[in-house]
Amino acid sequence: MWNMDKIRNIGMMAHIDAGKTTTTERMLFYSGYTNHLGEVHTGDTVMDYMDQERDRGITITAAAITLPWKKHQLNLIDTPGHVDFTMEVERSLRVTDGAVLILDGSAGVQAQTLTVWRQAIRNKVNRIAYINKLDKPAGDVQATINSLKTRLNITPLLTQMPLGEGKEMYGLVDLVDLSAYVWDKSSNQGKLFSKLDETQLKTTMFNAWKEASALRSDLIEQCCDFDNLIADEVILSERFDSVTPKMLRDGLRRITLNQDSGALVTCLGSSYKNIGVQPLMDAIVQYLPSPQDKSYPFLRYYGGKLCGLVFKIIHHPQKGVLSFVRIYSGQLSANSSVYNVTKQQSDKVGKLMVAFADDFREVGEVTAGNIAVIAGLKLSMTGDTVVESQSLARTAAKAAGHTAADGGEDDHVSAALLAAPFIPEPVFFCSVEPPSMAAQKQFDIALDCISREDPSLRVSQDPETGQTVLGGMGELHLEIVVDRMKTGWKVETEIGKLQVAYRELPCTPATLEEKFERKMADKSHSIQLDISVQPNTGQGKSEVLWSRNKEAVEIFKIIRPQFKKAVVNGLKSGFDSGPLLGYPILDCTVTINNLQIGRGTSLPMISAGASYILKQLLKMSDVRLAEPVMTVEIVCEEDVVDNVLQDLSRRRGEVDYSQARQGAGSQFSGLATIKGGVPLGELKGYSSHLRTITSGKANLSMELSHYQLMTEYEEDQAIEDVTGFKPN
Repeated sequence: MWNMDKIRNIGMMAHIDAGKTTTTERMLFYSGYTNHLGEVHTGDTVMDYMDQERDRGITITAAAITLPWKKHQLNLIDTPGHVDFTMEVERSLRVTDGAVLILDGSAGVQAQTLTVWRQAIRNKVNRIAYINKLDKPAGDVQATINSLKTRLNITPLLTQMPLGEGKEMYGLVDLVDLSAYVWDKSSNQGKLFSKLDETQLKTTMFNAWKEASALRSDLIEQCCDFDNLIADEVILSERFDSVTPKMLRDGLRRITLNQDSGALVTCLGSSYKNIGVQPLMDAIVQYLPSPQDKSYPFLRYYGGKLCGLVFKIIHHPQKGVLSFVRIYSGQLSANSSVYNVTKQQSDKVGKLMVAFADDFREVGEVTAGNIAVIAGLKLSMTGDTVVESQSLARTAAKAAGHTAADGGEDDHVSAALLAAPFIPEPVFFCSVEPPSMAAQKQFDIALDCISREDPSLRVSQDPETGQTVLGGMGELHLEIVVDRMKTGWKVETEIGKLQVAYRELPCTPATLEEKFERKMADKSHSIQLDISVQPNTGQGKSEVLWSRNKEAVEIFKIIRPQFKKAVVNGLKSGFDSGPLLGYPILDCTVTINNLQIGRGTSLPMISAGASYILKQLLKMSDVRLAEPVMTVEIVCEEDVVDNVLQDLSRRRGEVDYSQARQGAGSQFSGLATIKGGVPLGELKGYSSHLRTITSGKANLSMELSHYQLMTEYEEDQAIEDVTGFKPN
């Protein structure tokens, strides 16, 4: 195994079709891992190995691979760019130390670019950028740099200069040491290139050297704003050229390792034309952090012993259930036992492997800083923490200052848990049924497996109809799930009408004091609650607070912590299903004013009573429906702009801006960007419709923006659409 300072755990992230998989395939080829170049359009890539990925030419599931580069080990995760599979990006970035943000040089920052950027920030991932597709006629470095500045509020530090423009691009100049890379245009698939030092560059391409020298000075001047050591050198010498290549490279690394610097090291290239990938791999090694460079506060509780996070589950046709685990400390050995802190049970490690996309190679042990694939774990789910033993989990919990009195005996080791990946809420629902009763068992197995693999897929039963309901991130997400059931488990499913995932919002304050009583097995259970609800428009998720009234505080002091926790859990579960159509409750605060619990009342009954009383309160608070609104970005040719604007208006869309994309040298001229907010219910099947009305001259991208209160007419239409009946 490699030393930790020689390891790079890297995620490739971008908007759809920016070239992530193409870039990764080049990395595999140039590192010697593969002996042929996989292409997305021919369906022979290593990283997109699922049938659905190769059929559609898109990445659906994140694929991990390990490859060597210049005495370093790169653990690379290629993530999807489509918004429907944002969960794959989220859990991948949760366990990577660094990431490469890939941009289409002819489009700049796009809608999903913003989403993955925010995900990287949330997961504290260090980042560099790679402007791809500069061989395209519309490729424009300066326009893309400007979009990074304006849309990501970041200062790009351009470390390379292209040689040639568009289809004539043939190489790059590295601004750090003023060396040039010139690729051989013969059929060597980009493996062979010439490297010219500064003297050779100056002699053979004087104009390019002169331009690059000026850009290097600009780069150093920018670095002075973000790195004190470079600034001190420039101030003392009063010259930019006193900064040596090593000093500049070290400064760029320090800037990258400082997540809050506000600057972004930026590389250039055209992966499809095999230009710039090797220098990008050099940049990954030079600038992005090793596991040793990252500070993980929780590691001090484990004393160098095994601690890891399960971030992905897959079902392999031959190897069974495989759990992907990022090892943060210690080491993991084959045929050992681990303790699942989340499930609070021990589990047995079967085969221990390292991932190479859909190929897995057995190893004897995996050390800290690496990603392991384990066969045999029966309990693991995405987000589970695994450690060496139960005693270690308890020791870590105590070291973190957690005791049973803090939150109840049932979660006495919760302080030992690592933060699980953020799981987004579904925005679309549809019912699914097996074709016959004979297929029910296989249908259930398929859904269990797929939902274990994909935490963003919600599987539930409609209490009224008994139908199975799937909740997903979009039309494509649900379509892929159904397709996988057919191809992987041989289950043909019947799909119901696609439904939007609405939310319910209390609109008026209300207060209720009520007693909940139940008798079970000759034992009486009771809870009396005085609670109030206050609408908080635009605040998002609902919350529960305890009254700060002096009398209430005195009452709460004498109530056991586990009882208080059971009440809060009950109220929070009440938020999951509103009184109107059973959708989750948003934008409100529930305050507990008074609480009385009958002697002998069990914790489950306390929670059930609190949930029941909350539902009665919500019926008094004028609950209304809110619909999801998507931020839509459409890039189209200028001659179809009017058609698009009229169509968005018919769909209740509010256009924020419509502008021509103009870059340096008018590279982006002839294209327009339309951005706005459109209710999700109006966007069913919109991708196909947009291609029709624009004759294929438009590209659509969108992401969830917020939930918006519906008018009475729209609400009545939605209720009729969901229930099949007109509201009274």
